[in-house]
Amino acid sequence: MQPQFPKEMMSQDFRSFAKSAKTLLWQLAGALFSENKSLPESGIDLHQIRSVLVIRIDRLGDVILSTPVDASIKRNLPDAKVTVLVSASGIGILADNPNIDQIVEWKANKPWETLWQLRKEKFDLVFNLNKMFSATFSILTRFSRSKWRVGYDHPQNRWVHQLRVPPEDDNRHETENDLELLRSAGFSDIVGRPEIFFNAEENAKVTSLITENKNQPEQALVLIKPGTRVPQWGWSPKKFQSVINQLMQSVTKNVFIITGPGEEGLVESMITGLDPKPFCLPKLTVKELALLIQRSDVLLCNHTGIMHLASAAQTSVVVIFKHGNVQRWGPCHTRHVVLEERGEEDLLPETVFKAVEKLLADESILNR
Repeated sequence: MQPQFPKEMMSQDFRSFAKSAKTLLWQLAGALFSENKSLPESGIDLHQIRSVLVIRIDRLGDVILSTPVDASIKRNLPDAKVTVLVSASGIGILADNPNIDQIVEWKANKPWETLWQLRKEKFDLVFNLNKMFSATFSILTRFSRSKWRVGYDHPQNRWVHQLRVPPEDDNRHETENDLELLRSAGFSDIVGRPEIFFNAEENAKVTSLITENKNQPEQALVLIKPGTRVPQWGWSPKKFQSVINQLMQSVTKNVFIITGPGEEGLVESMITGLDPKPFCLPKLTVKELALLIQRSDVLLCNHTGIMHLASAAQTSVVVIFKHGNVQRWGPCHTRHVVLEERGEEDLLPETVFKAVEKLLADESILNR
Protein backbone atom coordinates (compact mmCIF):
# COMPACT_ATOMS: atom_id res chain seq x y z
CA MET A 1 0.00 0.00 0.00
CA GLN A 2 1.45 3.35 -1.03
CA PRO A 3 1.57 6.15 1.56
CA GLN A 4 -1.05 8.89 1.21
CA PHE A 5 0.01 12.53 1.52
CA PRO A 6 -2.31 15.44 2.33
CA LYS A 7 -3.28 17.47 -0.74
CA GLU A 8 -2.06 20.66 0.98
CA MET A 9 1.42 19.16 1.36
CA MET A 10 1.51 18.03 -2.27
CA SER A 11 0.37 21.48 -3.40
CA GLN A 12 3.06 23.19 -1.32
CA ASP A 13 5.73 20.82 -2.67
CA PHE A 14 4.64 21.51 -6.24
CA ARG A 15 4.69 25.28 -5.75
CA SER A 16 8.16 25.04 -4.20
CA PHE A 17 9.37 22.93 -7.12
CA ALA A 18 7.83 25.30 -9.67
CA LYS A 19 9.45 28.31 -8.00
CA SER A 20 12.88 26.62 -7.99
CA ALA A 21 12.48 25.63 -11.64
CA LYS A 22 11.57 29.17 -12.66
CA THR A 23 14.55 30.56 -10.76
CA LEU A 24 16.84 28.10 -12.52
CA LEU A 25 15.43 29.03 -15.93
CA TRP A 26 16.00 32.71 -15.25
CA GLN A 27 19.55 32.02 -14.15
CA LEU A 28 20.12 30.09 -17.39
CA ALA A 29 18.73 33.06 -19.31
CA GLY A 30 21.22 35.20 -17.44
CA ALA A 31 24.07 33.01 -18.60
CA LEU A 32 22.94 33.55 -22.21
CA PHE A 33 22.33 37.29 -22.04
CA SER A 34 24.82 38.46 -19.42
CA GLU A 35 27.47 41.02 -20.28
CA ASN A 36 30.93 41.78 -19.00
CA LYS A 37 30.31 45.44 -18.18
CA SER A 38 30.16 45.89 -14.41
CA LEU A 39 29.68 48.90 -12.21
CA PRO A 40 32.95 50.80 -11.55
CA GLU A 41 34.10 51.13 -7.94
CA SER A 42 33.41 54.87 -8.12
CA GLY A 43 29.76 54.15 -8.99
CA ILE A 44 27.68 55.75 -11.73
CA ASP A 45 29.03 59.09 -12.97
CA LEU A 46 25.84 61.17 -12.86
CA HIS A 47 27.57 63.99 -14.75
CA GLN A 48 27.50 61.76 -17.83
CA ILE A 49 23.78 60.99 -17.62
CA ARG A 50 21.70 62.67 -20.32
CA SER A 51 18.60 60.41 -20.42
CA VAL A 52 16.84 58.39 -17.72
CA LEU A 53 14.10 55.76 -17.95
CA VAL A 54 11.80 54.97 -15.00
CA ILE A 55 9.79 51.73 -15.27
CA ARG A 56 6.56 51.50 -13.23
CA ILE A 57 4.03 49.50 -15.26
CA ASP A 58 1.84 48.23 -12.44
CA ARG A 59 -1.27 49.74 -10.79
CA LEU A 60 -2.26 53.39 -10.47
CA GLY A 61 -1.32 53.69 -6.79
CA ASP A 62 2.23 52.51 -7.53
CA VAL A 63 2.54 55.15 -10.25
CA ILE A 64 1.36 57.90 -7.89
CA LEU A 65 3.84 56.83 -5.21
CA SER A 66 6.67 56.82 -7.76
CA THR A 67 6.33 60.53 -8.65
CA PRO A 68 9.03 61.53 -6.10
CA VAL A 69 11.47 59.53 -8.24
CA ASP A 70 10.77 61.72 -11.28
CA ALA A 71 11.04 64.89 -9.20
CA SER A 72 14.30 63.77 -7.57
CA ILE A 73 15.89 62.86 -10.90
CA LYS A 74 14.96 66.25 -12.36
CA ARG A 75 16.26 68.07 -9.28
CA ASN A 76 19.64 66.32 -9.49
CA LEU A 77 19.85 66.23 -13.30
CA PRO A 78 17.85 69.25 -14.56
CA ASP A 79 19.12 68.88 -18.13
CA ALA A 80 18.49 65.15 -18.44
CA LYS A 81 15.53 63.80 -20.40
CA VAL A 82 13.25 61.85 -18.05
CA THR A 83 11.07 59.15 -19.61
CA VAL A 84 8.56 57.06 -17.65
CA LEU A 85 7.14 53.75 -18.82
CA VAL A 86 3.65 53.06 -17.42
CA SER A 87 0.51 51.10 -18.29
CA ALA A 88 -2.38 52.92 -19.96
CA SER A 89 -4.09 53.43 -16.58
CA GLY A 90 -1.14 55.46 -15.29
CA ILE A 91 -0.73 57.86 -18.21
CA GLY A 92 -3.44 60.34 -17.25
CA ILE A 93 -2.22 60.96 -13.71
CA LEU A 94 1.24 61.98 -15.01
CA ALA A 95 -0.02 64.56 -17.51
CA ASP A 96 1.22 68.15 -16.90
CA ASN A 97 4.04 66.87 -14.66
CA PRO A 98 7.00 69.21 -15.28
CA ASN A 99 9.47 66.57 -14.07
CA ILE A 100 8.62 64.19 -16.93
CA ASP A 101 9.71 64.83 -20.51
CA GLN A 102 8.20 61.75 -22.14
CA ILE A 103 5.58 59.14 -21.22
CA VAL A 104 5.74 55.75 -22.95
CA GLU A 105 2.81 53.35 -22.73
CA TRP A 106 3.45 49.71 -21.89
CA LYS A 107 1.40 47.76 -24.45
CA ALA A 108 0.99 44.33 -22.88
CA ASN A 109 -0.87 43.07 -25.97
CA LYS A 110 1.89 44.37 -28.30
CA PRO A 111 5.06 44.15 -26.19
CA TRP A 112 7.36 44.26 -29.20
CA GLU A 113 6.20 47.82 -29.97
CA THR A 114 7.19 49.02 -26.51
CA LEU A 115 10.53 47.17 -26.62
CA TRP A 116 11.32 48.65 -30.03
CA GLN A 117 10.52 52.17 -28.84
CA LEU A 118 12.73 51.76 -25.76
CA ARG A 119 15.64 50.37 -27.76
CA LYS A 120 15.56 53.36 -30.11
CA GLU A 121 15.99 55.79 -27.19
CA LYS A 122 19.40 54.50 -26.00
CA PHE A 123 19.02 55.56 -22.35
CA ASP A 124 21.99 56.24 -20.10
CA LEU A 125 20.27 55.06 -16.92
CA VAL A 126 17.17 52.99 -16.11
CA PHE A 127 15.43 52.38 -12.78
CA ASN A 128 13.35 49.23 -12.37
CA LEU A 129 11.07 50.26 -9.49
CA ASN A 130 9.47 46.88 -8.79
CA LYS A 131 10.77 45.65 -5.43
CA MET A 132 9.53 42.10 -6.04
CA PHE A 133 10.92 40.07 -8.91
CA SER A 134 8.92 40.58 -12.11
CA ALA A 135 9.75 38.85 -15.39
CA THR A 136 8.14 41.68 -17.38
CA PHE A 137 9.99 44.45 -15.51
CA SER A 138 13.25 42.53 -15.87
CA ILE A 139 12.89 42.01 -19.64
CA LEU A 140 12.00 45.65 -20.22
CA THR A 141 14.95 46.78 -18.11
CA ARG A 142 17.49 44.46 -19.72
CA PHE A 143 16.45 45.12 -23.31
CA SER A 144 16.08 48.89 -22.98
CA ARG A 145 19.73 49.18 -24.12
CA SER A 146 20.44 51.45 -21.18
CA LYS A 147 24.08 51.92 -20.26
CA TRP A 148 23.40 51.53 -16.52
CA ARG A 149 20.54 49.57 -14.96
CA VAL A 150 19.44 49.82 -11.32
CA GLY A 151 16.98 47.56 -9.48
CA TYR A 152 16.34 45.30 -6.53
CA ASP A 153 18.44 42.16 -6.26
CA HIS A 154 16.83 38.73 -6.73
CA PRO A 155 18.37 35.39 -7.77
CA GLN A 156 16.34 35.47 -10.99
CA ASN A 157 17.50 38.88 -12.23
CA ARG A 158 21.09 39.33 -11.10
CA TRP A 159 22.10 39.47 -14.75
CA VAL A 160 19.65 42.33 -15.43
CA HIS A 161 21.09 45.10 -13.23
CA GLN A 162 24.63 46.32 -12.74
CA LEU A 163 23.61 48.09 -9.53
CA ARG A 164 21.64 45.64 -7.39
CA VAL A 165 20.00 46.87 -4.19
CA PRO A 166 19.14 44.32 -1.44
CA PRO A 167 15.36 44.24 -0.75
CA GLU A 168 15.94 44.24 2.99
CA ASP A 169 13.09 46.07 4.71
CA ASP A 170 9.57 44.71 4.13
CA ASN A 171 8.06 47.50 6.25
CA ARG A 172 9.63 50.46 4.47
CA HIS A 173 7.04 52.65 2.74
CA GLU A 174 6.79 52.13 -1.01
CA THR A 175 7.83 55.73 -1.73
CA GLU A 176 11.05 55.04 0.19
CA ASN A 177 11.54 51.71 -1.62
CA ASP A 178 11.56 53.63 -4.90
CA LEU A 179 13.83 56.38 -3.61
CA GLU A 180 16.31 53.88 -2.11
CA LEU A 181 17.29 52.96 -5.66
CA LEU A 182 18.14 56.60 -6.39
CA ARG A 183 20.16 56.96 -3.21
CA SER A 184 22.09 53.81 -4.08
CA ALA A 185 22.89 55.31 -7.50
CA GLY A 186 24.34 58.47 -5.91
CA PHE A 187 21.40 60.88 -6.02
CA SER A 188 21.61 63.14 -2.98
CA ASP A 189 18.88 65.78 -3.38
CA ILE A 190 15.73 63.73 -2.79
CA VAL A 191 12.08 64.80 -3.04
CA GLY A 192 9.99 62.65 -0.71
CA ARG A 193 6.35 63.63 -1.31
CA PRO A 194 4.17 62.36 -4.17
CA GLU A 195 2.67 65.15 -6.27
CA ILE A 196 0.13 65.55 -9.06
CA PHE A 197 -0.08 68.62 -11.31
CA PHE A 198 -3.27 70.17 -12.69
CA ASN A 199 -4.16 72.40 -15.63
CA ALA A 200 -6.57 75.34 -15.93
CA GLU A 201 -9.37 73.28 -17.49
CA GLU A 202 -9.29 70.77 -14.63
CA ASN A 203 -9.30 73.57 -12.07
CA ALA A 204 -12.34 75.21 -13.68
CA LYS A 205 -14.31 71.95 -13.91
CA VAL A 206 -13.69 70.91 -10.30
CA THR A 207 -14.40 74.40 -8.96
CA SER A 208 -17.74 74.40 -10.78
CA LEU A 209 -18.59 70.90 -9.55
CA ILE A 210 -18.00 71.85 -5.91
CA THR A 211 -19.80 75.20 -6.14
CA GLU A 212 -22.92 73.70 -7.75
CA ASN A 213 -23.27 70.70 -5.45
CA LYS A 214 -22.29 71.79 -1.94
CA ASN A 215 -25.49 71.97 0.10
CA GLN A 216 -23.88 74.22 2.71
CA PRO A 217 -20.95 76.20 1.24
CA GLU A 218 -19.61 77.15 4.69
CA GLN A 219 -19.45 73.54 5.90
CA ALA A 220 -16.68 71.00 5.36
CA LEU A 221 -16.59 68.70 2.33
CA VAL A 222 -16.15 64.96 2.96
CA LEU A 223 -15.50 62.48 0.14
CA ILE A 224 -16.33 58.81 0.60
CA LYS A 225 -15.24 55.93 -1.66
CA PRO A 226 -17.00 52.76 -0.42
CA GLY A 227 -16.08 50.40 -3.27
CA THR A 228 -12.93 48.36 -3.87
CA ARG A 229 -11.40 46.49 -6.78
CA VAL A 230 -11.78 43.22 -4.83
CA PRO A 231 -15.11 43.10 -2.92
CA GLN A 232 -13.78 41.18 0.09
CA TRP A 233 -11.22 43.94 0.66
CA GLY A 234 -14.02 46.44 1.30
CA TRP A 235 -15.70 47.47 4.55
CA SER A 236 -19.43 46.71 4.92
CA PRO A 237 -21.69 48.96 2.76
CA LYS A 238 -24.23 49.11 5.60
CA LYS A 239 -21.52 50.43 7.91
CA PHE A 240 -20.54 53.06 5.33
CA GLN A 241 -24.23 53.99 5.15
CA SER A 242 -24.33 54.47 8.91
CA VAL A 243 -21.27 56.75 8.86
CA ILE A 244 -22.68 58.82 5.99
CA ASN A 245 -25.94 59.27 7.87
CA GLN A 246 -24.14 60.36 11.06
CA LEU A 247 -22.00 62.85 9.15
CA MET A 248 -24.94 64.44 7.36
CA GLN A 249 -27.06 64.60 10.49
CA SER A 250 -24.48 66.05 12.85
CA VAL A 251 -21.28 67.31 11.18
CA THR A 252 -21.71 68.37 7.55
CA LYS A 253 -24.34 68.25 4.82
CA ASN A 254 -21.57 68.13 2.19
CA VAL A 255 -20.83 64.45 1.57
CA PHE A 256 -19.83 63.41 -1.96
CA ILE A 257 -19.75 59.73 -2.93
CA ILE A 258 -17.12 58.44 -5.37
CA THR A 259 -18.47 55.64 -7.56
CA GLY A 260 -15.94 53.45 -9.32
CA PRO A 261 -16.62 51.44 -12.50
CA GLY A 262 -19.24 48.77 -11.81
CA GLU A 263 -20.06 50.14 -8.36
CA GLU A 264 -23.28 51.92 -9.29
CA GLY A 265 -25.53 49.23 -7.78
CA LEU A 266 -23.49 49.13 -4.57
CA VAL A 267 -23.71 52.90 -4.09
CA GLU A 268 -27.39 53.09 -5.00
CA SER A 269 -28.34 50.43 -2.44
CA MET A 270 -26.15 52.09 0.16
CA ILE A 271 -27.75 55.56 -0.07
CA THR A 272 -31.34 54.31 -0.39
CA GLY A 273 -33.37 55.55 2.56
CA LEU A 274 -30.94 58.28 3.57
CA ASP A 275 -32.42 61.74 4.08
CA PRO A 276 -30.76 63.97 3.14
CA LYS A 277 -28.94 61.98 0.47
CA PRO A 278 -25.24 62.55 -0.32
CA PHE A 279 -24.25 63.75 -3.78
CA CYS A 280 -23.01 60.97 -6.08
CA LEU A 281 -20.21 62.27 -8.25
CA PRO A 282 -20.33 61.91 -12.04
CA LYS A 283 -17.57 60.11 -13.88
CA LEU A 284 -14.29 62.02 -13.55
CA THR A 285 -10.78 61.50 -14.87
CA VAL A 286 -8.27 60.35 -12.30
CA LYS A 287 -6.65 63.78 -12.26
CA GLU A 288 -9.98 65.54 -11.81
CA LEU A 289 -10.71 63.22 -8.90
CA ALA A 290 -7.29 63.96 -7.42
CA LEU A 291 -7.99 67.69 -7.62
CA LEU A 292 -11.41 67.22 -6.01
CA ILE A 293 -9.70 65.33 -3.17
CA GLN A 294 -7.23 68.21 -2.85
CA ARG A 295 -10.15 70.66 -2.53
CA SER A 296 -11.93 68.52 0.10
CA ASP A 297 -11.42 68.37 3.85
CA VAL A 298 -11.38 64.62 4.49
CA LEU A 299 -11.44 61.45 2.40
CA LEU A 300 -12.86 58.20 3.81
CA CYS A 301 -12.03 55.05 1.85
CA ASN A 302 -10.86 51.47 1.91
CA HIS A 303 -7.25 50.54 1.17
CA THR A 304 -7.34 51.36 -2.56
CA GLY A 305 -5.48 53.55 -5.05
CA ILE A 306 -7.77 56.45 -4.12
CA MET A 307 -5.97 56.59 -0.77
CA HIS A 308 -2.69 57.40 -2.57
CA LEU A 309 -4.37 60.32 -4.33
CA ALA A 310 -4.98 61.80 -0.87
CA SER A 311 -1.28 61.45 -0.06
CA ALA A 312 -0.35 63.33 -3.23
CA ALA A 313 -3.05 65.96 -2.60
CA GLN A 314 -2.06 66.29 1.09
CA THR A 315 -5.68 65.82 2.12
CA SER A 316 -6.59 64.24 5.45
CA VAL A 317 -7.72 60.64 5.03
CA VAL A 318 -9.37 57.93 7.10
CA VAL A 319 -8.53 54.58 5.53
CA ILE A 320 -9.80 51.11 6.42
CA PHE A 321 -7.30 48.28 5.93
CA LYS A 322 -8.74 44.80 5.54
CA HIS A 323 -5.61 43.55 3.73
CA GLY A 324 -2.05 44.62 3.02
CA ASN A 325 0.94 45.97 4.95
CA VAL A 326 0.08 49.34 6.51
CA GLN A 327 3.74 50.33 6.96
CA ARG A 328 4.49 49.81 3.28
CA TRP A 329 1.22 50.89 1.67
CA GLY A 330 -0.45 53.27 4.12
CA PRO A 331 -1.00 57.03 3.64
CA CYS A 332 2.05 59.28 3.72
CA HIS A 333 2.85 62.99 3.94
CA THR A 334 -0.65 63.94 5.13
CA ARG A 335 -2.77 63.73 8.30
CA HIS A 336 -4.41 60.33 8.46
CA VAL A 337 -6.08 57.72 10.60
CA VAL A 338 -5.61 54.04 9.70
CA LEU A 339 -8.27 51.64 11.02
CA GLU A 340 -7.78 47.91 10.60
CA GLU A 341 -10.39 45.17 10.33
CA ARG A 342 -8.63 41.84 9.87
CA GLY A 343 -10.72 38.70 9.79
CA GLU A 344 -13.52 39.56 12.21
CA GLU A 345 -16.09 42.18 11.16
CA ASP A 346 -15.42 44.16 14.33
CA LEU A 347 -14.77 47.73 13.15
CA LEU A 348 -17.79 49.77 14.28
CA PRO A 349 -19.32 52.69 12.35
CA GLU A 350 -19.02 54.83 15.48
CA THR A 351 -15.24 54.34 15.49
CA VAL A 352 -14.97 55.41 11.85
CA PHE A 353 -17.30 58.37 12.36
CA LYS A 354 -15.21 59.63 15.30
CA ALA A 355 -12.02 59.34 13.21
CA VAL A 356 -13.54 61.49 10.44
CA GLU A 357 -14.92 63.92 13.01
CA LYS A 358 -11.49 64.27 14.62
CA LEU A 359 -9.74 65.04 11.33
CA LEU A 360 -12.43 67.57 10.44
CA ALA A 361 -11.85 69.26 13.80
CA ASP A 362 -8.10 69.29 13.12
CA GLU A 363 -8.71 70.88 9.71
CA SER A 364 -10.92 73.53 11.29
CA ILE A 365 -8.21 74.47 13.79
CA LEU A 366 -5.52 74.61 11.07
CA ASN A 367 -7.64 76.85 8.84
CA ARG A 368 -8.40 79.47 11.50
